[in-house]
Amino acid sequence: MDSGRILVALQEQEKWRERRTRLEARLRSVQARRRFLQRELEVVRRRVERLEETLAGTPGARVPWESSYARMDR
Repeated sequence: MDSGRILVALQEQEKWRERRTRLEARLRSVQARRRFLQRELEVVRRRVERLEETLAGTPGARVPWESSYARMDR
């Protein structure tokens, strides 16, 4: 066996382990950010829902952003 090849193989193995560790850490970070943003989105949706209910209780009121929602749903 060539000791140079073994050394190169071990270095490659270590390089890929480090890369995998960094990628796993980044993935955890992205997943945490996604969970945070999903919670924030739910808070905003509840606020919008309450505002719509309030406006619906007002005679002659119209929700100004109804057409905007319809366009986004398409």
